[in-house]
Amino acid sequence: MVTTSTTRPVRQPDLQEIRDHHAYLIRFADQPSVRPFVSALLTLPHGSAFAGVLIAVPDLCDEIERLHETLTALRLDHHNLIAAARATLAADHDGEPDPLYYVRDELSAQRGEAP
Repeated sequence: MVTTSTTRPVRQPDLQEIRDHHAYLIRFADQPSVRPFVSALLTLPHGSAFAGVLIAVPDLCDEIERLHETLTALRLDHHNLIAAARATLAADHDGEPDPLYYVRDELSAQRGEAP
């Protein structure tokens, strides 16, 4: 990615590290010497919110992975369409009889249709 004044590099979270930290916290909170402190934390005004966030971490990691895979596929489709458009323009410039073939072929491929 080329960084410009309007784009910033996006920091990708290390999901495995987050999962590892989450597992550590769960194991730590389950130790007999720590349980009284965890119980006391949960009785605080926002203690249940803390527990809710801790419980949500694995699902949030799964959702981030799913969205990353979706975004990767969409980017590939986008780049393939740009390449097809460029090929169409070059074919038209070269006087090919059916320059739109490249765009139609890519759109068919993205819909899963046979050529």
